[in-house]
Amino acid sequence: MVKKFTLALSSIIILSTVGMSKDRTDEVHLFQNFYRDATIASNPYGEAFLNYSSYEYGSMFAMGVQGGYGITPVLELNANLGYASFNPEQGDGTSGLTDPTVAGRYLVFNQNNLRIAAGGLVTLPIGAEEAGYGHLNFGAFGATRYTLSNGMAITGTVGLDFYETIDYEYIPPTFENGQLVGGTFEEKTEYKNSLLLAGGLIYPATDVLAIVGELLFITDRDYGMLSGGVDYLVQANGRVRGAIGLGIDDGAPDVMLMVSYLMSF
Repeated sequence: MVKKFTLALSSIIILSTVGMSKDRTDEVHLFQNFYRDATIASNPYGEAFLNYSSYEYGSMFAMGVQGGYGITPVLELNANLGYASFNPEQGDGTSGLTDPTVAGRYLVFNQNNLRIAAGGLVTLPIGAEEAGYGHLNFGAFGATRYTLSNGMAITGTVGLDFYETIDYEYIPPTFENGQLVGGTFEEKTEYKNSLLLAGGLIYPATDVLAIVGELLFITDRDYGMLSGGVDYLVQANGRVRGAIGLGIDDGAPDVMLMVSYLMSF
C-alpha cells in the first residue's frame, strides 16, 4: 500500500509542475485532510458542506459546517458539526447527528517555504447511536506544506488514529442461591488504531482558481481514496469548492462528491 501511495503521489506532482501561476495557496484548504494540514489561518473561516457517498451496499448523504480559528500565528483550532443519512440497498435507513470533531494544530517549523505542523483531534460521543455514531475517537498527526517557487504547494500528512469499537462478551450462567442466573452478553468497549498516510498538491491555475489533488490511505480500515477538486474565489472572502473522490480500497466509497462554500471573516 505504501508503494501505491508513493507512486500515485509522485505521478501527480510530476504532471503538475508545468505552467503554474505565482499565486500563493495559503488560503486554499484540502478536502480530505481539512483538519490535518500545516497552515495557520490569519482570519477565522467557516465552511458549509454537502457530501454524497456511493457504496456497493448503499449510499450516504452528509451535510454540516466546519471551520477554524487561528488563536496565534502558530496555533489554530478547528471544529465541525454535521448530520448524516445512510440509505442501504436493503432494509431501513438511519440518520442523525454525527460526532462533532474538535482539532488543533501547532506550527513547529516555518522556514524556506517549508511548514511543518503537529496536532491532534478528538470526536465527541454525542452523535446518534442508531446511525453508528456516539464514539469517543482521537488521534495525532504531523503535516507539512512545501511551496515551490512557481506557486504550487505540496502537502503530506502522517497520522495515528484510535477509534472506539464495541464488542459483546458472553457471560455464562451460574448458580446463585439454587437458581441459574446469567447467560447474557455484556457490552465491551475496545480501542483499535490505524495509520493514516496522505499527500497532495494545490495547483494555482489562475488568480482565482486552484486545483486540489489528494491521495489518502487509512490502513486498519482498508480505506483508500484519490480525489480531485477545485477551489474558486468568487469574492474577496468567499470560495466555492467542489471535488470528486474515487475509492481505491474496499473500505472507501466507490464514488464521493463534495461541494462546499467557504468564507473567511
